[in-house]
Amino acid sequence: MGLVYEVGRKGPMPRDNHFANGRTLSVLLDRTLLALSAITTAILFAWLLYYSSYGLVLSDEGFYLNYIANPFGYAINMPPTLFGFVYHWPYQWAGGDIAMLRMANVTLTMALGWILSFLVIRRLWKAGWPQAAVLSAGIASLTFCDSYFWVLTPSYYTLAFQSLLMVMIGLLLAEWPGRMRLVLGWILVGVGGWCCFMAKPTTAAAIALVIVLYIVVLRRNSLLPMLGAALVALPLMVVTAYLIDGGITGMVTRMINSAEMEILLDAGHEVSLMFRIDWITTSRSQVAIAVLTAIAVLLSILMGATHKLLASMALAAALIVTIAIALLGTDPINIEPSTLFLVSAFTCLGAMFYGEGLLLRTQTPTSIALALTFLVMPHLFALGSNLNYWRVGARDALFWMLAVVAFLSPLAQQGRSVATLLPLMVVAQLLAASVVNGGILKPHRQLKDVRAYTAVMPMPGDSKLVLSQSFHDYLATARAQARAAGVEVGTPVVDLAGFSPSLLYVLETRALGLPWLLGGYPGSNAVAVKALGLENCADLAKAWVVIE
Repeated sequence: MGLVYEVGRKGPMPRDNHFANGRTLSVLLDRTLLALSAITTAILFAWLLYYSSYGLVLSDEGFYLNYIANPFGYAINMPPTLFGFVYHWPYQWAGGDIAMLRMANVTLTMALGWILSFLVIRRLWKAGWPQAAVLSAGIASLTFCDSYFWVLTPSYYTLAFQSLLMVMIGLLLAEWPGRMRLVLGWILVGVGGWCCFMAKPTTAAAIALVIVLYIVVLRRNSLLPMLGAALVALPLMVVTAYLIDGGITGMVTRMINSAEMEILLDAGHEVSLMFRIDWITTSRSQVAIAVLTAIAVLLSILMGATHKLLASMALAAALIVTIAIALLGTDPINIEPSTLFLVSAFTCLGAMFYGEGLLLRTQTPTSIALALTFLVMPHLFALGSNLNYWRVGARDALFWMLAVVAFLSPLAQQGRSVATLLPLMVVAQLLAASVVNGGILKPHRQLKDVRAYTAVMPMPGDSKLVLSQSFHDYLATARAQARAAGVEVGTPVVDLAGFSPSLLYVLETRALGLPWLLGGYPGSNAVAVKALGLENCADLAKAWVVIE
């Protein structure tokens, strides 16, 4: 559309000047918000890294550390996972430094989430790579929700999450033009599938089915590349089997025995209980927060063009609140993990009514397939857990937000990609900060408020952790008494307390039977008898025993 000029005058009329000034202001506001968001993302990332040396769970993290430090010392694994073998070499590289291992874990997960979010935005939205980089980094801050229990040590949960991220990165990369991207994409799918098997075989089986369905729905001519991915994953599994158990037969035997052991524990891991739909555990206040957040996001997206200044001020205020949560620890909203799904669900539900169902009518097969795939990913991640699937799946809340990004992608045709994605990014950062702050204030099986911890505890590998004073005194006293009694490094120990594998790690002893002889379940005694029966009699004869 050409500019209208007055007779005898060079230059646009005031109407066009007003239009140009309005567009300049809009671009300036977007750039300002992007800059503030980049700062917010950096603060959130540094926040998590800073507190990576704080806290230690006596139970779960002891299991993770015992297994990672000595994965070859056990003939069975309960649950049936091999994550200890994957993280053993990073643990060795870090010199046993727990804080360093945690920081590397957080960084890797964030990097994978950033890459995946970037590919989704560049695939479905019209945003330049600098804007896409900032937007995707902000959205990827939801990867920090993986630590909402404040259990930062790598585990089968984190490996499964990282594996799913790799698989989705590979699928998206394979759709970009170029043979090298195609090959690299399917190699990542294969490596991600192998890592997923090492973390959670149940999730690996489910993601394999989803990949096939994804290809079928999009009618891609990807049979040969998909076979190539399988040819990457299968050799990795075979090599793994020979390195760990001397062959495929040994690996199969290990996994079968481990599964039988888990059923013997009677903790709710039976196959009949695996395929279920749990209720979302939430409250009226959390539902109200989710509804209001979704309404705010939709108003900012759908009405931002006409009320740009107001919408930008609201988003800037939300980013300032996010920074305040990280730096000051104050949280006016206090988001629960299950609310992460509700915000995404209500946002998609509300968007369906925009323009008399415009979004539903203009969806592409790719956007539909990606939205549905991202939507079910957290449940595939939780598959096989005896905990509430929604609560476990909330660790992978990034996938729910990416489902929203994919579902709203038809709005990209209106030429407002950056303005549309900004509210989603800001909400992702705000939710991530609130959830992580909740974990810091009420850490899993630890004293409240990690920020208040001041006692520095020396750990194996010349590493140090900052713990609560009471927990520090407990571990220091136990180590002094054990050394005085003659318990040396590498001494075999039978943990009959059932809840303190971290104590064995701090003492640098070798836990017999399993990295964690889990207590408190109907089959705990039977599992202990069976696991200890696989140990060397000489080790059992000289083993020390830990009891309550």
